[in-house]
Amino acid sequence: MILKGLIDWLGMQDQNAVVTDGFGKPHTDRGYYTDLAFDPVEKTTFGEMLKYAKDACGKTFDGWKGGEYGMHDYTTCRIGYFGENGEEITSAHFKLWLLTACTK
Repeated sequence: MILKGLIDWLGMQDQNAVVTDGFGKPHTDRGYYTDLAFDPVEKTTFGEMLKYAKDACGKTFDGWKGGEYGMHDYTTCRIGYFGENGEEITSAHFKLWLLTACTK
């Protein structure tokens, strides 16, 4: 999933709905420094994930072994801790989040 697609999709969801196995803080992916990764989060909201995704767009992050990598609309997005190879965000994540979404 590219960052623009992720932002667009998250923006269409109920921002207060709590989901399982979402994401938080952004950084570079360990396996592909040019990819944007987000820390896994057990429970979060669509609104929190959208905030992190929007904030990452246009920013530069350090790679695991150095270098600086800029993130943009067409950057591939993953979920994984800094220093680990992340899993690419796909439509399967969207389905999981929708299935686990509950309003407060």
